[in-house]
Amino acid sequence: MKKYRTLFRLVAVCLIIIVLGGLLGWYYFLHAKNSQVNAENAGTGYGTAAPTFEGSTGSTYANVISTLGEQPGVTATSSTSRLWEVSEVPVAGFGWQGGNSATLDFVERSSGYVFEAQTQGRSVVRLTDTLRPKIYEASVSLDGSVMERSIDDTGALITFTGTVASSSSADATSSVGDLLGNDLPTGILAIAADPAYDALLYLIPGPSGATIVSTDRTGQHEKQLFSSAITGWRLIAPGDDTLVLLQDPLDGVEGYAYRLQKSGGLSLIAQEPGLTVLPQASSTALLYGASSNGTLALFVRSSAGSPAQALPLQTVADKCAWAPNASPFAYCGVPQTIPSQQFLDDWYKGLVHTSDEFYEIDASAASSTLLYDPIGDTSAQLDVEDPSVDPTGQYLAFINAKDQSLWVLRLAQ
Repeated sequence: MKKYRTLFRLVAVCLIIIVLGGLLGWYYFLHAKNSQVNAENAGTGYGTAAPTFEGSTGSTYANVISTLGEQPGVTATSSTSRLWEVSEVPVAGFGWQGGNSATLDFVERSSGYVFEAQTQGRSVVRLTDTLRPKIYEASVSLDGSVMERSIDDTGALITFTGTVASSSSADATSSVGDLLGNDLPTGILAIAADPAYDALLYLIPGPSGATIVSTDRTGQHEKQLFSSAITGWRLIAPGDDTLVLLQDPLDGVEGYAYRLQKSGGLSLIAQEPGLTVLPQASSTALLYGASSNGTLALFVRSSAGSPAQALPLQTVADKCAWAPNASPFAYCGVPQTIPSQQFLDDWYKGLVHTSDEFYEIDASAASSTLLYDPIGDTSAQLDVEDPSVDPTGQYLAFINAKDQSLWVLRLAQ
């Protein structure tokens, strides 16, 4: 009897050990499985705060900040750097505001929202909450007028022009308002918004070519300026109520640029293969570039009567901007290497990108000086596009063609 009692106890102890071992194993199995599930959820974004569509910046800009945990550009440049990444989110265009402060307004590409950036304090605030998605081209004039271009569901080109209205929100402290305006005729081939005048100039197809039309920013008071059998024109409004016409540039193909006279006639101002031009407002000074077989050349002419002189820089005029008030100085992004034998064509298509340094050009002396090398301030590859100097002459804003981010460079050291 005693023998059986001892055996029973031994079996009971063994069963308890087995049960406890099983429970312990099950616990560790569940714990490991739960850790795996949590890791998978975290990887897919489960538990992350939902995107916000409100606030002073709102939309994609605020969501990028909340995702990264920092303001775009903070890791790329220090607060003391001359270089500031204003928006990591792609932008469709921008423009400087009038006055003594260097204030920059820009349009978010995905939403059409308008933002305001203060270069002094490096702060950004959203101005509008009118959703206009998929804006591919935009501009902002000195008085704050906005032009946005997009494509509708049928593939037609849509052009909208408007202004930022004051906030209608119940919150009197809100700075976010509406973008109110009008649509221009559909199918506009090219458009130029004069940054200083209440003028829009656009190219629209006609029965025997194309017609250039001027209008105010409300889309009224239309006036036909010029008709041409050629439809491939680029329109350039330097900001002095004049217009320059440039044939669509092609690498290695002879190009022509003309100034449109008040009489409706054209005067030739430049001719080169792969021609790009940059006229100066309130002046006859001109920067123009040539591109052919992987070789770039840049020329400057200080006035209409002076001869053009070659500069020791390989870049295109599209990467340059004049200083304000008819200053003889201009600023250019200059590629460190030319990545293609058909550079101009491939660059316009977005097939190649450059890593640029910044040079200052003195048109009166036909000389150039290295102004700024971004190496050391940022690891980003800066491919300068649509550069513009603010009215005070202190800052150069540009879009990085590589990712459509917006940057500002302080010109003085």
